[in-house]
Amino acid sequence: MKKAASASGTQSVHRALQILRLVSTHNRQGIRLSDLAAQVQLSKPSVHRLLRELTETGLLMQAHNRLFHLGQFAYELGLMASSHYSLHQVCAPFVEQLAQESGDTVFLVMRSGFDSFCLDRQTGSYPIKVFSIEVGNRQPMGVGAGGLALLSFLSEAERDAVLAEHSEALLQFNGLSVETVKQLIDATRQRGYSHISNHAVAGVTGFGMPILDRVGTPLAAISVTAINDRMTPEHQRQVIHLLNRCTQQAREALLTSRGSLPSRA
Repeated sequence: MKKAASASGTQSVHRALQILRLVSTHNRQGIRLSDLAAQVQLSKPSVHRLLRELTETGLLMQAHNRLFHLGQFAYELGLMASSHYSLHQVCAPFVEQLAQESGDTVFLVMRSGFDSFCLDRQTGSYPIKVFSIEVGNRQPMGVGAGGLALLSFLSEAERDAVLAEHSEALLQFNGLSVETVKQLIDATRQRGYSHISNHAVAGVTGFGMPILDRVGTPLAAISVTAINDRMTPEHQRQVIHLLNRCTQQAREALLTSRGSLPSRA
């Protein structure tokens, strides 16, 4: 009986975390109970019960239009965690410099469970901007150049787990499939950087590189994106050169900074 109760409790925690991640993804516009139920594949009464508990603790809130958003306690937890978490702070100058030198949009992402989470976004001087994802948003790891760079340098077991989790979600990104992502991973590992076009956003090309810790685990990834017409072979070579320098500088700064640097949220 105790084992059954323990398993049930663990399952409830897992489902609650699923819901929190989904609400986080849609936090700006909010998300409905029915959409949450569909995405976590649970009945509406089960999801309603979890939402009520998360709302009572302050982790979620429900607006007047009945859409759910992150709550006050989630905000407080974020502030408390940020005082011990310097990844964004350390990398920000390098991300900004890369945007200025490349002229393009630069993203800093980190791993959060099976997803990539956007920590920073800086834009360069090129007049046509790429805003494929906002700071604070998440998407399946493997989608976008930064997420693909993260996924490619995880262990094989972790890569397989991510792809199994997102096998259906990938199809929403211009037909991206598990098999296609596996091919992209192989190419990324061979080159040392990711290259992806027309999946996260149609008409957009991105290059990404991981920031690895001392044992080769990705702490984060930095990517550069622009419209396809801008990514000429000459500009691609420039972007790869600048990206390589940026990630090396960020890695050195992270490894010498004080405090612990977690590799996932």
